[in-house]
Amino acid sequence: MSSAGDQGGRHERWLSVLLSILVHAGIVAVVGWGWWRFSAPKRLPQQLAIEATVVVDRPVAVTPAPAAAVEPAAPPDLAAPVPEATPARPAAVEQVAPQEQATQQEQAENERQKLADRQRERRAQEQARRAQELQEAAARNAKEAAARLARDKAQRAAQDKARREAELRTQLAAEERVNAARGSAAEAAWLALIRDRVTRNWIRPPSARAGVNCEVHVVQVPGGAVTGVQIGNCNGDQAVRESIEAAVYRASPLPTPSNADVFDRNLRFNFHPDE
Repeated sequence: MSSAGDQGGRHERWLSVLLSILVHAGIVAVVGWGWWRFSAPKRLPQQLAIEATVVVDRPVAVTPAPAAAVEPAAPPDLAAPVPEATPARPAAVEQVAPQEQATQQEQAENERQKLADRQRERRAQEQARRAQELQEAAARNAKEAAARLARDKAQRAAQDKARREAELRTQLAAEERVNAARGSAAEAAWLALIRDRVTRNWIRPPSARAGVNCEVHVVQVPGGAVTGVQIGNCNGDQAVRESIEAAVYRASPLPTPSNADVFDRNLRFNFHPDE
C-alpha cells in the first residue's frame, strides 16, 4: 500500500511539474511572439502616384494641434493577448480634379472681372463728377462775365450819355454866345476890317463900272486863312467877279475878331468898294 501511494504521489508531482513547464513555455512563447510583432518592420501600404495640381487662392493658417498629455505607460500584461498593430494610414494628399480646377479658375476670373468693372465704374463716376464740376464752373464764369459785360455796357452808356449831354450843353452855350454876338457891334467892326483888306487888295478891271456891289462867300479856318471863295449876286461882269475872288485870296489871312464868339468859318459879306 505504501508503494502504491508513493507511486501515486510521484505521478502527481511529475504532472504538476509538466503543467508548470507547459504554462511557462506558453508565457515565453506569447512574450516572444509579442516582441517579434513590435520589433518587426511594418510594411506601409503602397501609394499610387497621382499627378494633380493644387490651386490655393489664399494661404491657410495651420493651427497646431495641442499636445496630448503623456501618461505613463502601464507595464505590459504578459498574460493578456497582444493586439495586432494597426497599419499607419498614409498622409492625405490634396488633389483637385480638372473640373474643380477649371471652376476655381473661372471663379477667380469672375472676381477679377468684377473688380475691373468696379474700378471702371468708379473712374467713370469720377470723370462724370469732374465734368459736372467743370460745367458748373464754366456756367458760373459765363454768368459772371455776362454780368460784368452788362455792368460795363451800362456804365459806358451812362458815360456816353453824360458826355453827349455835356457836349450838347457846351454847344448850346456856344451857340447862344454866337447868336448873341451876331449882329453885335463887334461883328460889324470885324466885317468892316475884312472888307477894307479885300478892297486894298482888289485890282479894278477896265470893265468895272461905278457902284460895284457883289455878295462874297468865304470859307476860312481859325486864324483867318482862306480856303475857298465864291461870288454870289454881283452887278459886275466875269472880269469883276474874278478880280474880287483874287482880292480875297490876296487878303488872306483875314483879320481875326476881338470877340472869339463872332468868328464864323463860313463868312458872308457885301463887297462895294465905291462906297
